[in-house]
Amino acid sequence: MSWPSDSPSIASRHAARRLAARRGALTIAAAILGSMLIMAGAAAAEAQQKAQPAAVLPGGNSKEPINIDAAKLDYFDKEQKLVYTGNVVATQGPSKLKASVLVLYLTQKDAKAQSGVPSSSSELRRMEATGPVTVISKDQVGTGDSGIYEKAENKVYLIGNVTLTQGPNVTKGDKLIYDLTTSQAVVTGRVKSMFIPSGGAHEGAGEGAAGASGKKSSGKTP
Repeated sequence: MSWPSDSPSIASRHAARRLAARRGALTIAAAILGSMLIMAGAAAAEAQQKAQPAAVLPGGNSKEPINIDAAKLDYFDKEQKLVYTGNVVATQGPSKLKASVLVLYLTQKDAKAQSGVPSSSSELRRMEATGPVTVISKDQVGTGDSGIYEKAENKVYLIGNVTLTQGPNVTKGDKLIYDLTTSQAVVTGRVKSMFIPSGGAHEGAGEGAAGASGKKSSGKTP
């Protein structure tokens, strides 16, 4: 008399174990692939955010390009410098800058980029305007003898005989500093302001402005 063989049962158990192992491997692979896709998506979003142009004018739209219209352009390859002359008008979104001369200093984002005419690998690091200089942002108008945009500080400067007007309200000083990050403007030097009350009476003229510093400018120019 012979006993029944357990071979089919053992084979079934081995097959089930192999199937479970394969399923486990597929689950792990899917999890790893999902993590890689999430990381790739985050990296792409970060790269896209870094690639967006920055606002260089008060009230400018950082998603808008900078458009410059002038009578003449001189490009200096070695210095990576562009000099616009003759009724220069620079716009970015709703904001506008007017000057006699506008100088742009570039830097290469890609160290391997070839020198020559500025391309998508070029980045604006500094802008200098000589005047008279006028900056228009919505209902605000700022004027000065010269102007500077400094990317490292993310600030715009108007220097010399500065006047800031908003409707009938006027503030004058030696220097205006506009922080593009906080959208805050500070006027320094001997500040004089005139505000027209909503009632229309010409009152409220005086020295010093709300939100503006009346201290003497240090005289340091960025």
